[in-house]
Amino acid sequence: MMTIPRIVTALVVGAVLIGLGLIPSLGLFGASPADAANVTPANTSVHTAAIRRLRVLVDDAYPPFTFRDEQGEIQGIVPDLWALWSARTGIPVTVLGMEWGEAQRRFNAGEADVLDMAFWTSARDEIYDFSTPYSTIDVSIVFDASLSGIKDAATLRGFSVGVKDGDACIDFLAMRGIDSVRRYPSYEAIIDAGTQGEIKVACIDRPPAIYYLIKKGLEGRFRASKPLYSGQFHWVVLKGNEDVRDVVNAGFNLISPEERNKIEEHWLGKSLVSNIDDTIIQDILLGGGLVCLVILLQLVWVGLLRRQVSAKTRELTSALNGLTISEARFRTIFDAINDSIIIFDIETGAIRMANRSMREMFGYPSEEIPSLIVPDLSEGNAPYDRDATLTCLRRTAEESHVLEWLARHRDGHVFWVEVDLRRVTIDDTGPQMLAMMRDITERKESADALTRTIDALTRSNTDLERFAYAASHDLREPLNTLVRYAQLLELRYGSRDNEISEFVEFIVNAAKQMMRLVEGLLEFSRVDSVGRGFDEVDSGRALSVALGYLSNAVAESGAIIHTGSMPVVAADEVQLIQLFQNLIGNALKYRDRTRVSVITVSSCRAGDMWEFLVEDNGIGIDAAYLDQIFVIFKRLHTHSAIPGVGIGLALCKRIVERHGGTLWVESEPGVGTTFHFTLSPPPATPI
Repeated sequence: MMTIPRIVTALVVGAVLIGLGLIPSLGLFGASPADAANVTPANTSVHTAAIRRLRVLVDDAYPPFTFRDEQGEIQGIVPDLWALWSARTGIPVTVLGMEWGEAQRRFNAGEADVLDMAFWTSARDEIYDFSTPYSTIDVSIVFDASLSGIKDAATLRGFSVGVKDGDACIDFLAMRGIDSVRRYPSYEAIIDAGTQGEIKVACIDRPPAIYYLIKKGLEGRFRASKPLYSGQFHWVVLKGNEDVRDVVNAGFNLISPEERNKIEEHWLGKSLVSNIDDTIIQDILLGGGLVCLVILLQLVWVGLLRRQVSAKTRELTSALNGLTISEARFRTIFDAINDSIIIFDIETGAIRMANRSMREMFGYPSEEIPSLIVPDLSEGNAPYDRDATLTCLRRTAEESHVLEWLARHRDGHVFWVEVDLRRVTIDDTGPQMLAMMRDITERKESADALTRTIDALTRSNTDLERFAYAASHDLREPLNTLVRYAQLLELRYGSRDNEISEFVEFIVNAAKQMMRLVEGLLEFSRVDSVGRGFDEVDSGRALSVALGYLSNAVAESGAIIHTGSMPVVAADEVQLIQLFQNLIGNALKYRDRTRVSVITVSSCRAGDMWEFLVEDNGIGIDAAYLDQIFVIFKRLHTHSAIPGVGIGLALCKRIVERHGGTLWVESEPGVGTTFHFTLSPPPATPI
């Protein structure tokens, strides 16, 4: 608001300027920008004796002030300013980027010396010492384009407003009675939530809002209100930390406006701060207006013409400056995106724009981009030739599409890219296509190598199964013949000679043992090839069938069998019966004959699986052999001591693994053994 003394002063100044003919000179209204740049700070020496290092916390997702590069390192205007501060003062500075809410919590807990990028609020003013502001930021309402009537805080009533955790916007809305907010860790998370329909409106600082909307191709999906308010960036220290405040302030006094502008222009294209004070600008504008008024009183028609020309000139200049700033911001954000991006004509494929990442990926300098068309980036041979490329682009022009494409580098080598295509309208040249590309060559090569390995393993496994089945099948007939003829030999000559009878018995027993080996090998080889599909199987019923098969063995051993409640599982019922039969039969075979054998079969929940336990009080297994018992043909006892062929447990393990489960054992010699295995419940069946 202009005061009366300032208005009077402006009138006097205007009159003097007219009289002296010095209207073009602005030097009388204050120090010129050049003079201001030459002002030497009163205190240019930084006393660092007590401060050897600074830790600075910042928001790590506020482009172009702060954001992370491809390697995850923090970069932007603020980190560069602190790097220059460190170079001027000689004090090492560590800039730590994180979510804004977390940065405030850690700073308040005393884990850092300085918090940067903070807006002033009354609540913060009670605990922080604020620096002078160094950049002004507009804060707007970003809302879904389907809404209307959103223009200020009052129009947000009834909506759940997306805000960034720790943002000054929360206090601003609360002071105006808006307390229905949903907190998110970053502005990008807010944009994503709006895209997914979680929220319709959000309070967001304009620079990161522009960045993420353009990066995600959502500039047409959302709209922004006029600024709710403008905040200003400060660095702060905790109250009572005057030593740090004075050192930091003195260090920034050593940085000239030109150096600050150079850093900002590097990231934004145009300085965010002005060398002319707003009050001076207002005085100049008011003085100019009053001068025009005097001229109008003297020469009405000349004054009117000049005022109209001046107003139109200011309007065009303001529009041109706005376009220049917007284009610079867009170009900075466009080139800062890590994905390769091109914008091209749908019909001809002519490339209109390409960002830095695309030029690096394909090896083309900036001056060659206008002469390129999209087929120039393709491998060149069908189905990646010129015609196929243009046909694909036209076919996908009506909706977003993601595809994999074989691309060609400027030097001729080819590589795979994942292309995300979407239709955009940027200017009055009509609809165009935006393509975001990522190099996926390593991913494709890894997938191809994995496919080849799986195919080779599948062939090898199939060949082994066929070999085992054929070998064991072909062995059965000779063994049957051997047993039959040995038994005939015993019938004919056994009664004449006891020694012949004994030898024949050895032959028959050996042949039968070999038959059991062959049968076990056949079963082992057919687990995957002959097994049926998985159905809903009552494991209690399968257990009962298995116990029926073992009834004679249970009766002969005098064992006591305990069974618990059994669940319904997804399984091959025949193989589940075989699994129970083998594990219980194993417990009977290796029982401790000095006491009554007790075998317990139970189940329990284990996450999203069912776990089964088969426990016994048998002779147990030494820990040194626990990892060997599931190896096919591996036996810990001789056949004469405990009959067997060494296939049963290996077969159990293969059955469980076919069902997607795990089989393991726990044992203590002289105490007993517990076998555990897991099976899945039927689909969509909670456990």
